[in-house]
Amino acid sequence: MKNTKTLLRNIKLSNKLKLIKYRELFSASILLSTKKNKLNKLKKSLVNNKRPISFTNNSLSLLNLTISNNNINKSMNNDKLTPWQVTGLVDGEGSFTCSPSGSSVKLEFKVTQKEDSEKILHKLTDYFGCGSVVIDNKKTATKKFRVSSIKDILEIIIPHFDLYPCLTSKFLNFNDWKLIATKINKKEHLTSKGLIEIKSIIGNMNKERSFEDKYNFCKNSLGLTNNGEITKNLPAEWVQTFLAGEATFYNYLPKQTIDSRGKPYQRCDSSLEIAQNSHDVIILLAIKKFFGGGYIKPKYNVCDIIECKNSRSVNRYIYRDTKAIINFVDNYSMLNRKHLDYLDWKKIVELKNNGSHNTIEGLELMKKIISNMNSTRSPDTKE
Repeated sequence: MKNTKTLLRNIKLSNKLKLIKYRELFSASILLSTKKNKLNKLKKSLVNNKRPISFTNNSLSLLNLTISNNNINKSMNNDKLTPWQVTGLVDGEGSFTCSPSGSSVKLEFKVTQKEDSEKILHKLTDYFGCGSVVIDNKKTATKKFRVSSIKDILEIIIPHFDLYPCLTSKFLNFNDWKLIATKINKKEHLTSKGLIEIKSIIGNMNKERSFEDKYNFCKNSLGLTNNGEITKNLPAEWVQTFLAGEATFYNYLPKQTIDSRGKPYQRCDSSLEIAQNSHDVIILLAIKKFFGGGYIKPKYNVCDIIECKNSRSVNRYIYRDTKAIINFVDNYSMLNRKHLDYLDWKKIVELKNNGSHNTIEGLELMKKIISNMNSTRSPDTKE
């Protein structure tokens, strides 16, 4: 008990040292049966040293407009992920899975990326100090960061998400996954009763979880009010990596039309778009609050779970303030190949602002750039 208190007094600002000390505390707490009190003290200490950042209308507009490419590249090549960057990436691209086989139960925590964004998976290995990067699916050209060691899951992975929890309904899967890990650690899966309980928990996870459970979790955790407002502020670094996993930098360049004066008119719209299953629409509202603008499509009363359930299965957040988007991403760059899509998207915005879309040469250049963005980008192009 005395050694544990000493650990708490000596916590440093370094994220890596925080994780190491928290891991020691977690292990010691199991032995001493004092986990709850110690975790609360540790959480308070960490929060004091690492405050989440969020943007409002005013603060977003005050971002520096002259961030250099050197600063952007420095951000992308930074070897250390922050805790909220890790959680944002997991909310977008991660999963907590359980696979029963006979009398054994295999747990896996994984984050997937396309092969050309493999670098960020190795950053997860560096952050956690465990796990490995392996092929996930050859057909889809994806790789994954995975952790399956029960020791690493209990001592490293779970403590991280206790302190920096998932903000989407993925939290519910983590919570059940954590419960199963605890049961395995107690050898309960070796008993008939324990195995039945674990299988029952698995039967209600991930795709088997009800729409209502997912929706209500987001509603309560993000603080949805009766008038459709969100009370929770999202950490900027969480938004950064969630966008890297879930966002699309979209350009709409339709055929030229003739305006009311008989003159040729070329429309060119650029936006940031994020799609989510309708049960997680409230995270889109939280992102809308973060940026201070945009809208949700389709339009309906998100406070009404019945309307939400009957809407499209996928809801979309659309944000067209290109200046604000550039301000944010230039400060919080995409840490995977999506950064290349952003840079091309930004070129389109600049070309439009210069009136290039109204010239034959400019229009052809814009079409060429768009033709090699997002899903049509060459797989040989890496971040």
